[in-house]
Amino acid sequence: MLQLTAAITFPSFAQVGQIKHGLTVKTSYGIDVNTNNNPHSRNYLYGLQVSYNKNIATSDQPWARFFNAQNISFGLTWHNLNGMKEVVDGISYSGGQAIGALAEVDVQLLRLGKSKLLFTPGIGLAYISQTINTQPATSIIGSHINLAVSSELGIEIPVGPHTSLLAAARMQHYSNGAIKVPNGGWNAVLGSLGVRTILGSEPEKPTEATAYRPLERNNVDIWLGAGFRGKYRDKSEKFYRTGAYVGYNYFINRALSLKAGSHLVYYHTVFDIERFDETFQYYGSSYDRVRWGIAAGADLSMNRFVVNIMYGKYLHYRNFHNVKWYWVSGLRYYLTPNIGLQSTLYLHGAQADYTNWGLVFNL
Repeated sequence: MLQLTAAITFPSFAQVGQIKHGLTVKTSYGIDVNTNNNPHSRNYLYGLQVSYNKNIATSDQPWARFFNAQNISFGLTWHNLNGMKEVVDGISYSGGQAIGALAEVDVQLLRLGKSKLLFTPGIGLAYISQTINTQPATSIIGSHINLAVSSELGIEIPVGPHTSLLAAARMQHYSNGAIKVPNGGWNAVLGSLGVRTILGSEPEKPTEATAYRPLERNNVDIWLGAGFRGKYRDKSEKFYRTGAYVGYNYFINRALSLKAGSHLVYYHTVFDIERFDETFQYYGSSYDRVRWGIAAGADLSMNRFVVNIMYGKYLHYRNFHNVKWYWVSGLRYYLTPNIGLQSTLYLHGAQADYTNWGLVFNL
């Protein structure tokens, strides 16, 4: 029987379930989605991922029940990027090796019998061996340490009481968030096959009375922070920004809040066309000290951790490329129910502008 398995509301208390611990091993093969990197042939990559899984399908955590989360995974990843070629002036440069750590969450979308259709987002860090420093003519990878962002749609098929087979299609992205420029980034689509094995289980400990409790009401959000983007092929110089946001959160439940508000960014260095090479900042090239926009989006809460995403339109942004729209994505960790640490990435289209690190206050 085909079932849609998502819930919108939850009771205050739930029966304690079983937490299962397991191991997942996946192999993958894929191709570069940007054919401009190597116009002569198709770029490819392959890799391996080994992850520890904590099965939370029976957890009483509100966020897990709302998203119908099945597993939290923490793993090590490796991708061979030597087949990912960037061609510059007729010379082919390989991508090297990518070794990283990745955190993922399996969200069950559908169930057919005992099989599950899963959506699995992931985020982590990766070391990439070939950069613009090791290969100065290239422009894809600006630094050795990079963000690793993935999104996977797959099926899990049980083949025994403790073992399942996995098959999935995956999008994989590597870049440094414009901390060092150029920063084109690698983008690939992969197919993967794997095995998941349950190693053991234990009763989930009751947490309702002692767990961290976020604000469970509508509230005002204030972010304050600062950050920078790299200057083109310059290790020492940076373009610094200060960012702020004020908005309103509409509380749906302990897993989801809708939000709308206004972002303001102050430029410590503005774009001057008479000093083009010295001040050019790609889609972030502003003639004025301030850019200002309004945006809407959502907070997805996992206890102290919150992922937020917003899309907005500029009300004032006098810029070189006539950019009108922007979006932000952020990762937040609450120290208290009212104060958190947040990393916010500002983007124009698919191009990162800069990352803002700071504090968030809920009032």
